[in-house]
Amino acid sequence: MAKTALLLGLVCPASANGVARLRRESLALYSIGFWTLAANAQAPCPGATNPIGLVLDFQTSDISEDTNVLGGFPGDVATNFYAEAACVGQLDWGTPSPDGGCPCGCGCRCSNPQFETVQQNGAMLRMRQVGRLYDGTGNPPQILDLIVKNTTFYMPWSSDQNGRTADQTFAQISLAADQEATFTYRLVANDFVCNSCVDSPGDCTCDPPAATIDFGFDMCFFDLDTGPQYSDPAVVEPNLGESFTTCGLDTTTSYGGYYHHGKKPDSSMLVSQFLCDDTDAATIDTSAYMDIQTGSFGGGTNCIRVEALKEGIGGDNPRLFSEVMMGFGAFGGAGTCADYDVCPSYTCESMIHGQHYHRLTCGPIDYPDYASEADVTHPAGTILSGYPRSPGRMPDVIECPSAGATITGAGVYPVSDGVNTRLQNRPYRYTMPKFVCVTYPEGTAEFSVTYRVGPNPGGDPGYGRAFLFAGTGLATSCVGPPPSPPPPSPP
Repeated sequence: MAKTALLLGLVCPASANGVARLRRESLALYSIGFWTLAANAQAPCPGATNPIGLVLDFQTSDISEDTNVLGGFPGDVATNFYAEAACVGQLDWGTPSPDGGCPCGCGCRCSNPQFETVQQNGAMLRMRQVGRLYDGTGNPPQILDLIVKNTTFYMPWSSDQNGRTADQTFAQISLAADQEATFTYRLVANDFVCNSCVDSPGDCTCDPPAATIDFGFDMCFFDLDTGPQYSDPAVVEPNLGESFTTCGLDTTTSYGGYYHHGKKPDSSMLVSQFLCDDTDAATIDTSAYMDIQTGSFGGGTNCIRVEALKEGIGGDNPRLFSEVMMGFGAFGGAGTCADYDVCPSYTCESMIHGQHYHRLTCGPIDYPDYASEADVTHPAGTILSGYPRSPGRMPDVIECPSAGATITGAGVYPVSDGVNTRLQNRPYRYTMPKFVCVTYPEGTAEFSVTYRVGPNPGGDPGYGRAFLFAGTGLATSCVGPPPSPPPPSPP
């Protein structure tokens, strides 16, 4: 139910010293997911310039070399190292999860957990060839893998939600209700060989050293939301509320090491063009959707902790950067900042297009007693942005006076390339204000993230959430070749 291959941490001002601006077209292509560079190809720098820095791109058509046994639980897709999770199916509604959870999580209950990987330090998610480290000379990059391991007790809701699938931009980690787990993310050399615990029993320890990364880079965490609310979330912990904490951010930046809609990074960073704040035609305000705290947490410094405040369901989940950022122009995507506040044209008796067809609700909406909104009845012909979404109860429907009227947050996704059909005509506000990107400083090749999912009282077997993440998709900058030597002096 969750929730970075974009050109995120890009700093590339034009100047006379050979540093060139990167092409906006490249950002759009990466974000929409139409194009991924080959592992040893040159990143899309203009002219004769060369990329320098770390490129992180999670999208690939081939995941056969990945290792997906995070916590010792297989993922959804078989690779050359492990079979996929053989799930029996989730526990029946009303059945409490057993103490200690279920193999692969109680949403899967697999028959093939890989306990030996835990015993031999081989339990991990290893995504191959996601990093390319360029030195600015035009030489082929160093190829890097990303390894994720849990460093505390970990129980997923369903491990077949872990990892990445072919041609998807985001990876994800499943976590069961009322659980907290910490994971170490480490960038390592792609050519470091680890054995499968299936093929090499007793010899599958995998603990490669971290690579040397002399450049800063960004990571994003998406679709931070809660489950259905039956009590005021200001008073009790939100049901299935998601949160994450990570430390070691580059707080020397002018933006404090993190950004999101409503809080842009430096204007020299290309990603700022695709975020919406009060300098744009419309601001995407995240304050009602995420509680963001910074400081020192759990012994770490330069940390950020983000807690979800609004409900969400699986149909809200983004899969592409073009679904969470604005301004991709001719390449399609979600639209412009101004579109975020534009009422739709359909009425409450319409069928709106998406992954499923949802009939908008004409008639009464019975809100929870604690909600500030009064119960309301919408007559036929009313233009609505949003609809009551099962099983949630929080009010999140906007009544519009007319098609095209301007009301904060009333805009909906267009029918467009770069927007999955399940999001089309859904309100932007169900998805866009729920992500944060962070900047790690140069020298960072390993960092930790703690994820938490709140309890789900009365909702046995508890269920869970999935956390979406991915990395940057372009180098730090593009640099020109070294200047030609002066001609020899005449004799």
